[in-house]
Amino acid sequence: MKIKILGCYGGQLLGFHLTSFLVNDTILLDAGSPTEALTLEEQEKVNHIFLSHTHLDHIKDIAFLADNRSLKRMGNKNTSNSITIHSLQVNLDTLKEHFLNDHIWPDFTMIPSKDNPTLSLHSIEPEKTVEADGLKITAIEVNHPVPCTGFLLDQGDAQFLYSADTGATDRIWEIANAQPNLQGIIIDCSFTNAYQRLADVSGHLTPKSMANELRKLDKYGEIPIYLYHMKPETLNIIQAEVVAEDIPHLRMLTQVDELLF
Repeated sequence: MKIKILGCYGGQLLGFHLTSFLVNDTILLDAGSPTEALTLEEQEKVNHIFLSHTHLDHIKDIAFLADNRSLKRMGNKNTSNSITIHSLQVNLDTLKEHFLNDHIWPDFTMIPSKDNPTLSLHSIEPEKTVEADGLKITAIEVNHPVPCTGFLLDQGDAQFLYSADTGATDRIWEIANAQPNLQGIIIDCSFTNAYQRLADVSGHLTPKSMANELRKLDKYGEIPIYLYHMKPETLNIIQAEVVAEDIPHLRMLTQVDELLF
């Protein structure tokens, strides 16, 4: 399993990309920045987007990925596949009503035609595993103001967990603890400790509450932990507070990281 970090920040400033992870070259976990980070040739390999929720920083580049893909399709390049977006039905409904609605952005589920769309939508249910390009993926509900799921990735004998945006939660840790060969976790750490109240109401974590969440993990201190969704404006403060928690095998992600399992 290969996970390339395209974007790992909870805000957009020059040089800081929004959340998106490329798995095995063909699957995106969220789509905050793939067109900023991938060449056209790399974008062409993307077959699936697993969407945790519909906040703008996780869906932004669906618009531009679809635009780029549709140009290839309209140019009679029949090798260009449609991209399947997998998410909870409520999230797919939100995409159609408020984003791909021909007002904010063209409805690429109907372009170039209804029978041959650039984007296709696939409803998934929590804790029901689906398979995409040889990877088993299971959505797990987490704590966020809008419907949101983390994702458990399973390939061969290795599992990996992506929390997506979440505050304090429980079910995802129960599932993590049931995995026979959990290789790592990407977990939210958005705000500094001084903004704990904001983190709580917005469904995010601080270094202190992130550390509390990790203590629910049976393999605490044994497996790699990667932090994402840090606010760029306070990155140095978050980093210092993370170091103070002294959690083994934990570090903050960067946009040059590539994880191999």
